Amino acid sequence: MEVITVTKNGQITLPENLRQQLRLNEESKLSLKIEAGRLILTPITEDVELLEEDGILTFSATLTADEDINTLIEKLRY
Repeated sequence: MEVITVTKNGQITLPENLRQQLRLNEESKLSLKIEAGRLILTPITEDVELLEEDGILTFSATLTADEDINTLIEKLRY
């Protein structure tokens, strides 16, 4: 079990070995929820497939954690 400390700004640092095991980097996103008095962090991963339909590029995406669809659209738009 790892023990971490919350800073005065409310930040935590995940130990390097945990980041490596979960393949997290500085751009990684995590979902956060409280369940039965426990704080649960879950990595958000995306499976995105680009398709061409009638000359128009479309995409199909599956999120493994809740994420605002508008955020995903903005991220993939540019």
